[in-house]
Amino acid sequence: MTTHPTSTRAVAARRIGSYVCGTLLLLPALCLATDVRVVAVTPGRSAEVVIEHGAPVTLEVGETVDGVKLLGANRSSAVLSVDGITRTLKLGEDPAAVGEAVAAGTITLSADGRGQFFTTGTVNGRAVHFVVDTGATITALSRADAGRIGLDYRGGRPVQAMTVNGVVHGWSVSLGSVRVGDVTEHDVDAVVIDNDSLPLALLGMSFLGRFDMHRQGARLVLYRRH
Repeated sequence: MTTHPTSTRAVAARRIGSYVCGTLLLLPALCLATDVRVVAVTPGRSAEVVIEHGAPVTLEVGETVDGVKLLGANRSSAVLSVDGITRTLKLGEDPAAVGEAVAAGTITLSADGRGQFFTTGTVNGRAVHFVVDTGATITALSRADAGRIGLDYRGGRPVQAMTVNGVVHGWSVSLGSVRVGDVTEHDVDAVVIDNDSLPLALLGMSFLGRFDMHRQGARLVLYRRH
């Protein structure tokens, strides 16, 4: 694995406290006036939702945040009032709405003020914060992130990888699904680093390499290869 984690981690660490403003989610195929996705649910109690390009927030039933109210939640979906309109969104489903169309299989990212691309996606259906790293040959997660999403990484193949900080140990795994925006890729190679030094997961070329990437100023557009 060839990465440049020093600068990535330094930038990411400074940005963790400002995800609501700094994290850019990807535009789904069709967008609501308020863009909302459900990324986790606790039946009858709460739902974890992503609102307008922000980090996931947990809503209790009856709670309202930024005009989004949770009315109910079951094992696979949540009932939300969004801008006064009641909608049922399935776990991980992109909202259907009227808005600007984006070609299916296309991911659009916008850079932050430092030129970094951040996004919130899911791994095996669980929310993960990513920094896009085209210099990483493989997608990488910290041990803490892997444990949080329930990934059985210790069953993977032990590996050593050389980084600018020296040799790191970890486990080579295959991620059942990685979802970014409205695009889901399956069987994505990844490594779980045997420490918690990564404040964000690295979205590396084991995912990005499945797309044609085009940089357009502050925008990065990924077109899925057919």
